[in-house]
Amino acid sequence: MARQNLSIGSVANDKSGDTLRQAGDKINDTFVELYKFLGGDSDVLPPSFNLDSGGNITIEKGAGIATLSAVNLTADRTAFLPDLSGNIILDSGEQTLSSKTLISPTINNPIIGTGINDSDGELLIAFTPASSAVNYITLTNAGAGNDVNISATGGDTDFNLVVAAAGTGSVELSKGAFSAAEISSNGTASALASYIICNKATALTVSLANGTTVGEYKIFTNKGAGNAVITPSNFAQGTNITLAQGDAVTLIWDGSNWYITGHYGAAIA
Repeated sequence: MARQNLSIGSVANDKSGDTLRQAGDKINDTFVELYKFLGGDSDVLPPSFNLDSGGNITIEKGAGIATLSAVNLTADRTAFLPDLSGNIILDSGEQTLSSKTLISPTINNPIIGTGINDSDGELLIAFTPASSAVNYITLTNAGAGNDVNISATGGDTDFNLVVAAAGTGSVELSKGAFSAAEISSNGTASALASYIICNKATALTVSLANGTTVGEYKIFTNKGAGNAVITPSNFAQGTNITLAQGDAVTLIWDGSNWYITGHYGAAIA
């Protein structure tokens, strides 16, 4: 219904305006339309709906009251409701999003279910959670001239990072290298490096502790002028290994002893 104005005539009491009955009828029609527009019937407003003095809309339903309000605005703002049915998502509380595309989001500490899919919806990365996990993988990017890093991190002090192929498949590396540490004074070979570079002008004695993982490698080379004498804590093939300058030896740990798998010019005692 369009708005009905009360005709008040041209001047006071000129008898050209609405009669009292006509005016009352227009007023009644207007209130009926307002009542229906606000969700009631022609006679009763809905008890759950209210416009308060602060410009807020309150809706009473169930055991609580929902309030729709706006902050103090510094300019005109427009909020669009999509041409769809569904729930409005709020910035707090736990809710579920479905079929949404996020562009350049910043996501802190997400909880991901079973995996991440590619653009075709096919599984790209699968996740298998462990109960009460404390150990995890850390990925670190790098600036120009530096290496990126994949490392095992967590609550435990010593644990392995396992990379496994499926079935009889292999883990194929485009190019491989061992972590290295140089030793130039008598002491113990680094437990954190696989490749030990012996480098002392005079005789060098190096002790080798037991390995921590079956299949662990240890590679020794000697570029120093003095002989390097390597004494493993448990050595299956003798007591020690002597490397002259330019010599090398490779050992592997079987869980109990170190074994030589290859050597060049190494003397075994």
